[in-house]
Amino acid sequence: MVHDFPFPWFEPLLARLRAHLADEPFTRDAAHDLGHILRTARLAQRLARAEGADVEVCVAAALLHDLVYRPKNHPESPQTAQMAAELVPLWCRETPGLENRAEAVASAVESHSWSGGGTPATLEAAVVQDADRLEALGAIGVARVFATGASFGAGLWHPEDPWGERRELDDKTWSLDHFERKLLKLAAGMKTTAGQGKAADRQRAMLAYLSALRAELDAGN
Repeated sequence: MVHDFPFPWFEPLLARLRAHLADEPFTRDAAHDLGHILRTARLAQRLARAEGADVEVCVAAALLHDLVYRPKNHPESPQTAQMAAELVPLWCRETPGLENRAEAVASAVESHSWSGGGTPATLEAAVVQDADRLEALGAIGVARVFATGASFGAGLWHPEDPWGERRELDDKTWSLDHFERKLLKLAAGMKTTAGQGKAADRQRAMLAYLSALRAELDAGN
């Protein structure tokens, strides 16, 4: 496959990443696979160009942001961004063309995670965080949330109270609860102007899906 990333280090880094993903101790769910990584890299490239950020730092960080994977119900899941950031400088120093960007890439990786609670310290880190969160919105976000839930045995939604009107939301048990618990909060937290614009569009698509789902459930399917 031909990728539209004009950096000499991109293909060697991607080849190493592919080998790494094939040899991991945990099987990735479909929401955190190579497709997600590449889509995040494309979003990071577009946002970086729009914001005047270092495009190479943003793309490299997007490629490596999920270098360490744990299932979302694993106790180490909130620490994966930090764990990845500790590995990233070595990966960059071993990739010709990225040596001088190692610390900047690691910083962007470290602060991207929602569950890790990271706050971006640089424009590049803000771009990567926004790119990763855009991936959780819109039509792709809808697909990803149900793929993630299925990976650890969550149901689609509570059979008697799908919208959590008479119970506490529990997105480890019901995937639909994750929209209210996290996804619908993402657009308001975008750090870049370009990210805010894209997030608004994707949020509208997600809200349209939820509206259609509510109509079908209220009508008894």
